[in-house]
Amino acid sequence: METDKNTFDRHEKVITIVGCANIRAQVEFYKALGFEVVGIYTSSNPYACLRWKNIELHFYGSRKVVASENATCYLPVRDLDQVNHRFENGLKSYYGKIPRNGFPKVTKV
Repeated sequence: METDKNTFDRHEKVITIVGCANIRAQVEFYKALGFEVVGIYTSSNPYACLRWKNIELHFYGSRKVVASENATCYLPVRDLDQVNHRFENGLKSYYGKIPRNGFPKVTKV
């Protein structure tokens, strides 16, 4: 059976690797959102992989990264209100508030 060359196999995926200034702070932020740490390396080349359901995020650490000039992460989900509520509760539990300023932060939906 011939397959379409433009379709992805279910095991194929694209993973964007986003830079961050502090790998540990980045990991703690995403853990507060409910992500699990798949792997974290803090030296000599800081790198982290986090997962929540079918979403996988990768980060590399570099002091040269300027957060405001870096990247935005867009996570398409079925029930935005439910996910937003879950993330906000995790952030409140970890930080005592929802970080709206600085970096990392969550903007209002």
